[in-house]
Amino acid sequence: MRTRILQIDPDGGFARQIVPAVRAIRAGRIVGFPTETVYGVGVVATDARAVRRLRELKQRPAGAFTVHIDSPQQARRYVRDVPVRAATLMQKAWPGPLTILLQTGGRFADSSLGSKALFQRICRDGVVGLRCPADPVARALLKRAGKPVLATSANLTGRAAPKSAEEVLDQLDGKIDLLLDAGQTRYRKASTLVAFEAEHYKIVRPGVLDARMVERMSGRTVLFVCTGNTCRSPMAVALARHVLAERIGCREEELAKFGLTIISAGTFAGRDAPATQAAVKAVERLGASLGKHQATKLTKELIRTADLIFCMTRQHVAEVTGKLPDAAGRTFLLDADGDVVDPIGADAETYLRVAERIQASLQTRMKENLL
Repeated sequence: MRTRILQIDPDGGFARQIVPAVRAIRAGRIVGFPTETVYGVGVVATDARAVRRLRELKQRPAGAFTVHIDSPQQARRYVRDVPVRAATLMQKAWPGPLTILLQTGGRFADSSLGSKALFQRICRDGVVGLRCPADPVARALLKRAGKPVLATSANLTGRAAPKSAEEVLDQLDGKIDLLLDAGQTRYRKASTLVAFEAEHYKIVRPGVLDARMVERMSGRTVLFVCTGNTCRSPMAVALARHVLAERIGCREEELAKFGLTIISAGTFAGRDAPATQAAVKAVERLGASLGKHQATKLTKELIRTADLIFCMTRQHVAEVTGKLPDAAGRTFLLDADGDVVDPIGADAETYLRVAERIQASLQTRMKENLL
C-alpha cells in the first residue's frame, strides 16, 4: 500500500489541510512531515506499537528518538533542572535547527506525562532528546497531536536525510502511512545536536549551527538597573553571582566560563562612583561580595548587549524601554510584586531588608526560569 500524500501550502492556510495527518498520528500511524532542516517521520510516544514500527523502520531496536515539541516552554515538562547554559541556548535558538540532549535525573518534571514505560520509551540512560522545529507545518502538527511525539529523520539507515517529499518517497513510499508535502526544506541540512552534562556541553553532531554560533548563543548577559548604581543594582549583581555560582557549583570568578556575564547600571549614575558602604556590608551579611564596584551610566549600547534586564522599579523599566523599545520583551521588574525602593541614606537594617528582598526576588526568578 502506497503512502498517502497531502500537498500543503507552507505559507498559510494549512490548518485544515493537516487534519488527516493529525488524526493519523493520534491513531498510531507513522507520519512524515517537513522541518526547516530535513523531513522527519514521527509517531506518538504513548503508542507502544507505533514506536516499535518506527524502530523497525529505522533499524534502531534500542536507541532513543527525539521528542519534538511545538514550543520551547514544553521542554520544562521533561526536565526539571535545565542547566543555565542550556536554558539560554533554548531561549535564543528555539524554535530553530537545534536538538538538545538533557539529563532528566531519572524522571520527568511533569508527572502527568505518564508511566515508567513511557519514560523508558522516550529516554535512554535517563537522557531525553528535545527539538523545537521552526517550520510552521511541523509545529502545527505537533501542537495538535496532543501527545508527546517521537520523531527522527525520514530516511533509511545509511542513506541521506531527505530535503523534499520526493526524496522521502524515494526511500519510504509504502513504509510510512502519510506524508505532508510542503516543498523543499529551508536549510537542507541536519539540526545541530548538543549534549549537556550539567553546565558542560559538547556538539555531538554538527549541523546548521556551527560551534561558534552555539558558543555565542549559549552565553547570557544579565543587566540590573537602578538609579544611581551605588546600592540596589550592585547588590543585585553581587547576590546574583553568589546564587548562580551555588546553583552551577563553581566559583563566582568562573561564571564567565559558563557563559554568564552579570552587570549593572544606573539611569542617573555618576561616573565611577563606588558602592555605598551600607550596600557592601548588607551583601556581606548574606554571604556575597561587592568587590571594587564603580558606577556605570545606563546607555543604549549596554541595553543592546543584555539578554535579560531586571529593573528595580517600574520607572526604570520605562526608562530602559524608552531608550530602546525593542528591549521590552527582555526587560522585567526584579520583584514582580512591586518596586524595590531606594535605601540611599537609610540605616544598615533598611539596607539589609532591601538586600534580602533582592535575594528572594532572584530566587523566585530562578524558579520561574527567567534567570
